[in-house]
Parts: sequence; C-alpha cells; structure tokens
Amino acid sequence: MSQAGAAAPGETPQETYRQALDAHRLTFQHCRHCGNNWLPARAECPRCWSDDFDWHAASGNATVHSWVVFHVAFDPRYRDRVPYNVALVDLDEGPRLITNIIDMPDDTDVIGRRVALVFEEDMDRQLPRFRLTGDATGSGKS
Repeated sequence: MSQAGAAAPGETPQETYRQALDAHRLTFQHCRHCGNNWLPARAECPRCWSDDFDWHAASGNATVHSWVVFHVAFDPRYRDRVPYNVALVDLDEGPRLITNIIDMPDDTDVIGRRVALVFEEDMDRQLPRFRLTGDATGSGKS
C-alpha cells in the first residue's frame, strides 16, 4: 500500500493512521525527500522536516527492541490489567512502535526475538499488538 501524503481536508495524519488500524492495517509514513520511515504519525518527517510523505503498509514482522512488565498500573483505567507488558518493537521496515506482546511468559527475556502482528480490540479501538514467533535474531540480551 502506498498512498499520497495529503490527507482528506481536515484529516490529521493521526486520523489516517487510526482509520488504517480500524481496517486491520498497520501503516507507517515514508518521506519522499530523505527516505525515512516513521511512527508515530505526524505532519512532517522527524528527520528532515519535509511534509512530502506517503503511507506504506507494514509487513507485520518485527523484532523486540525492549520491554518492561508493569506490576502497578500507571493509570487507574489499567488497574485490572496488572501485570502487563509494554514493548518497543522494530518493524522490519524501520519504524519503532510501542505496543504489547500477547501471551508473553513473565519470566522470558524477549529482546531480539521476532514477533508477528495481531490486532485486538481494546477500549473500542483496534490496536496493533504482537505475538512471539519461533524465530530469534539476536542473543536475547542487550
């Protein structure tokens, strides 16, 4: 998928991103000026500040960069979810995404492990989450 960077009148890049998620598509922005790929969605490239971008669909494959398990909810709305993990994953296309890893054993070091995209409805929205695959790219340590 590749779409022109111009959103519909009055539509922000965040709204374009959210609409793709609602359709079970994880997208990222690609700068036509410098070639940078990025998330989260924004109106200009974070590397060169150009507003000449388009949208691309992510493959859904990524590598875990880092993760943490929360044992105390940072917000009262998440109190019933503890413990829960928050992970940084590097999409194969380059952008880094804050997400959750589904069905991750609490005592498992997953840094460097491969993950695959899944969508889950949460708080009336489709959210991109990831599941561990059998592949590993690194030592699991950093």
